[in-house]
Amino acid sequence: MISDRNGHGRRRPWDQVSWWYSLIMVVPLVMLLIMALTSDSDDQNGLTGIVRDAFTGDPVSGAVVSTANATATTNGDGTFSLNDLTATSLMISREDYASTQVAVTSPDTRLDVTLRPTTVRGTVKNAKNGDPLAGVSVSATAPDGTTTSTVTNDDGEYTLENVPEGASITVTYEGFTVATLPLGADANLDFEIRPDVLTGLVTDDAGQPVAGATVTVGMATTTTGADGSFRVAGIPEEGEIVIRKAGYLDVTGEIPESLQFQATMSQFLVKAVYSTAHYAQSDELWSELIDIADRTEINAIVLDLKDSTGRVFYDTKVPLAAEIGAKSPLYDIQERLAEMKQKNIYAIARIVVFEDPILAGARTELAIHDASTGGLWTTWDGLGWVNAHEPEVWQYNIDLAVEAAALGFDEIQLDYIRFPSDGMLENADYGPEYANQTRLEAITGFLTQMQAALKPTGALLAVDIFGITLLEDDDAGIGQNYAAIAPLVDIVCPMIYPSHFYPGEFLLDIPNNHPYEVIMQSLQRGELLVPDGKHKLRPWLQDFSYGEGIEYGAPEVAAQIQAAEDFGTSGWLIWAPDNVYSEAAFDPE
Repeated sequence: MISDRNGHGRRRPWDQVSWWYSLIMVVPLVMLLIMALTSDSDDQNGLTGIVRDAFTGDPVSGAVVSTANATATTNGDGTFSLNDLTATSLMISREDYASTQVAVTSPDTRLDVTLRPTTVRGTVKNAKNGDPLAGVSVSATAPDGTTTSTVTNDDGEYTLENVPEGASITVTYEGFTVATLPLGADANLDFEIRPDVLTGLVTDDAGQPVAGATVTVGMATTTTGADGSFRVAGIPEEGEIVIRKAGYLDVTGEIPESLQFQATMSQFLVKAVYSTAHYAQSDELWSELIDIADRTEINAIVLDLKDSTGRVFYDTKVPLAAEIGAKSPLYDIQERLAEMKQKNIYAIARIVVFEDPILAGARTELAIHDASTGGLWTTWDGLGWVNAHEPEVWQYNIDLAVEAAALGFDEIQLDYIRFPSDGMLENADYGPEYANQTRLEAITGFLTQMQAALKPTGALLAVDIFGITLLEDDDAGIGQNYAAIAPLVDIVCPMIYPSHFYPGEFLLDIPNNHPYEVIMQSLQRGELLVPDGKHKLRPWLQDFSYGEGIEYGAPEVAAQIQAAEDFGTSGWLIWAPDNVYSEAAFDPE
């Protein structure tokens, strides 16, 4: 106690501080002392650090950290401390993670360790309604191709264990899209997949099932069964459904929410005339064909895109056509197509395939060679042929066909789908690599690839074959066999020209004088070879005079048409090389 200047006693200032306040002042000093002791203790323990998830960076608790002399477990914030000053490495392990070993370079270094998750969990749901999907296959595929898999439970949940590093996770479920996600951002991966299967039924106007119709949705395609039903998988989320079959009008529609589609197809018989490129080049001549379609039952035109000279008559974008000098644009293909569409005329693109002098001359390695001279083999008319065994020849014509379909043609018709039939055939050399390959294998192999390429476009595939192939079950020496070809295409167009049959065929003295009988008997013979193929038959009929017998005009053309319709074909095509037609043979519109 001290006195003031008046002699009065007074208390020191700190005497007024309560005892508890003094205690507070002491606490920080104690804390500092504890921290110092702790720091010293850490230095003495030797090793500290944190364990994190390699994907998320989050702390991993419960991981076992061990050295040769000590073991610890990470706490809630993923940290650990080990009293081992001599350790040179740490082993870290935990359930659902891949164990790892870390080198210790200094005992006072604070370690930051990551563990890679090996267990992936998640759910799989229906993207359309959010419902969980049970029984979904979930698989992890490593970079080396090894896999591990499981299935979802009733709640749509899955657990994948022992997932390898760098894996991708894929979910697959019948009737739904396939989804794949790379592993590396999170060990919890949820998926939403949508139904991608369209089902339905196709019937005709009488309610009878339509079998063999092609159903196309985007790049997905299928055909209807015997009962008219179909199931097409892999459809896009949105798009147009196109249903086609020879002898019927197309049916189109949008993908319904229910993914079920019912269609009724109405009969449509193709009744076509043929146009050369030179006819299509002239507005006046082309208009004559359009006018015939306006006035009569004619509802289709077969237009030359590439003929037996090898020339391509429109501005094709197929590179090989330009490289070999085959491009010879004579008409505006878009304009001609637009005119046909405006008049509801069915558009057929004719492409001559293996008689191709331009390709044969420009790329001799793709051509048939003459065994006697070593040069190009040619027909009696001096025309070169390409080798029907060559895949590059196939692809060239496939590219042209797909381009024509993309331009808007309803149908692609392939002509000269065969081996040569005239010339010094005994000298034709196809190369040693094809010595054991038959002619028919080459033709059917090509058509198989062509149909696969065209299916997604929605365009139908037709082929021209010799009329004689309906009479015998062999390849006629040219690689054409009706029974082998019919299943591979949508329409078969036999060239049944009465003038081309020898006397005595069909027990007729001069077949050319009996147009109805030749057509009917040829079709009937063909039906014996392919009993269920009537709907695919659409014959070429002649509107020209040739050889022994009568001259042809409207009565003879009409007789052939009558035979085709009486038999029940999917239509008919009229061949007039000069494009001048006997219009009186056609019924008025």
